Amino acid sequence: MSGTAPESHSRGMGAIVIAAVLLSTGGLFIKAVDLDAYGISMWRSLLAAVTIWAILRPSIWKRPSATVLAIAVSYAGMLLFLVIATRLTTAANAIFLQFTAPLYVAVLAGLFLRERPTRLDLTTLAITFAGMSLFFVGKLETDALAGNLFGLAAGVCFGCMLVLFRAQGVSAEDRVAAVIIGNVGLAAMLLPVNIVRDEGDVFTPGLADAAGLAFMGFVQIGLGYIAMAYGIARVAALEASLINMVEPVLNPVWVFIFLGENPGGWAVLGGGIIVAAVTSRILLGERGRRPGAAVAVR
Repeated sequence: MSGTAPESHSRGMGAIVIAAVLLSTGGLFIKAVDLDAYGISMWRSLLAAVTIWAILRPSIWKRPSATVLAIAVSYAGMLLFLVIATRLTTAANAIFLQFTAPLYVAVLAGLFLRERPTRLDLTTLAITFAGMSLFFVGKLETDALAGNLFGLAAGVCFGCMLVLFRAQGVSAEDRVAAVIIGNVGLAAMLLPVNIVRDEGDVFTPGLADAAGLAFMGFVQIGLGYIAMAYGIARVAALEASLINMVEPVLNPVWVFIFLGENPGGWAVLGGGIIVAAVTSRILLGERGRRPGAAVAVR
């Protein structure tokens, strides 16, 4: 028996680790770039769409199905809401609240995929909700509270996207096309929004900001998605899901190291509970999930 399969698996694992690390840098660069959320989102999505299309070359010219468009809308909402949340509250709050997506997946999968939640699902949801509630403990500034709510909205969109990824008839190429359509659509929507505000400085980057935006578009989302797509085709969904949990852990770590942002004790505790609950659910759940169902690109 040749060593091709083990080598392919090892390359897949390495690709997912690289993808998770790249995706985890989003919080740092969203905080560091001196543009507002709309400016960051517009440029990042435009550059990401170009990168993904240029390398993967999916067939995006055919008429997309309603499901593909719904995935694209959910994905675009997740991207925008996460950027807004990260600008308004701490990076830790934003990313951990997005990872409450299993709460919404359980509800939506029951409604649209006719997947009844198990006792394990309900236990995970209860623990996740408890962890989520800790982000709202103590005195919150208005912006921080709004940021937390946008983080929850990003989680809802993330959950919708994960459920739609598993809808009948959705192929790997459909998912790639949806990601490109979502990025292009978000950039196209935000361009007139940025123009009519008549404040060119809020979306016209300087040299340093352009470098940060280029990294987010080409590397963080663009190459991050490509590495994830390569990896999930070569490893089990369980392994991909577990490795992907590196992202919410590293995201606030980079922001703390380079920008000194301290998320606070309650947020760290709540985030730890959410990560532990989701990881435990992955470990204890069925191993037969379809590849790509539990990973996404931010």
